[in-house]
Amino acid sequence: MLTLKQFDVELLRIQLEDIELVRKWRNEAYIANQMIYRDFITESMQLNWFYSVNNAENYYFIIRYKGQKVGLINAKDYQENKGFGEGGIFIGEKEFEDSFAAVFASLCLLNFVFYMLPHITKSRIRVLKSNIRAIQYNKLLGYQEIDGAANTYDQLFELSRINYLQQGLKLNKVASLYCEGSNLMELSGTAEPINMHEINELLKAKIPPMAIPGL
Repeated sequence: MLTLKQFDVELLRIQLEDIELVRKWRNEAYIANQMIYRDFITESMQLNWFYSVNNAENYYFIIRYKGQKVGLINAKDYQENKGFGEGGIFIGEKEFEDSFAAVFASLCLLNFVFYMLPHITKSRIRVLKSNIRAIQYNKLLGYQEIDGAANTYDQLFELSRINYLQQGLKLNKVASLYCEGSNLMELSGTAEPINMHEINELLKAKIPPMAIPGL
């Protein structure tokens, strides 16, 4: 299993035994109302979804914050020829909605992508136009609207490596002040066919915890 760890979060690559917890979160009204797809998700639908994303193009992680599973974060639909994938996040345990869990998880995943996977040059995220909080949050991370990519319901945003290395450094410094854990990036797991080649090479190298430049 692929695991990322930084600040007070661990990001655990989703396993078959996690999917019912994710389905429970995803069917909650306060989560579903933030999503483009809002219909009830059945057990069979969830199982089919898991097998469709358990591959080297999609990375879904359970967010474990201070030892408790609280939500899901992802980088999906990676396209090697374009050098980017699409991100997403939600906090499923409502009592952690206003905690640092989402911020720490976002920084952990973006730090991994932009500092450890140099072939990925940008990240994209699609947000409902009505979700003002999410729009403001992603702009804080450095995401910018893509002109002409909006439709009636949602807007597509893009974060370039250059923008993140500038904006992300400020946020990483703040996170370092507020976290109780280490600000070093830790990568662990075993090489598997469901990982892209670059990730497997990092896992085989067993690199030590990495400091983010500037921290």
